[in-house]
Amino acid sequence: MTDRRPTVPVPAASPGAGSATAAATGEPAGRRAPSYNRRQVLVSAAAAAALPALLAACSGDADQRADAGDALLAMADGARMDAALVAAAVTADPGLAGRLEPLRAARMAHATALDQVGGRTPGEVVAPATPPAADLAAVRDSVAASGRTAVDVATRASALQAGLVAEVAACCAAYAADLG
Repeated sequence: MTDRRPTVPVPAASPGAGSATAAATGEPAGRRAPSYNRRQVLVSAAAAAALPALLAACSGDADQRADAGDALLAMADGARMDAALVAAAVTADPGLAGRLEPLRAARMAHATALDQVGGRTPGEVVAPATPPAADLAAVRDSVAASGRTAVDVATRASALQAGLVAEVAACCAAYAADLG
């Protein structure tokens, strides 16, 4: 069976002349469609994953929204554990250092910020127990779980806390996708 749709001839453009559409819109001739690199796609996906949590945290009656201080402190402890897992994975396989060091630094920054917002002073911080030997899969699973926890906490967080929690959720989702 043949396709009997009518075809419309497209005039050939002379070299350097550009297309009629480009001339009409003022765009330069030969402009290509935008391309996206892997990082841009992952960041966009992470932002999209965190968006429902952020919107949920910003909606509703502010008086009904409970302070999520305890949950923020638990997230801070989880961030320290993620950083310890990264250190264990790098100890087991030093070749992972370049790939995992930014994650470790980000999770330590999250722990510090979550402690501050949750009301914990620096002297109250307890170092996590040394994790057993870890590999890339263990790090990925832990970071993914931290991201899911952040999404859950965002629905209970105050408007002031929601931005930080959404940032944590987006970061964890991006790293979990990248390590996947």
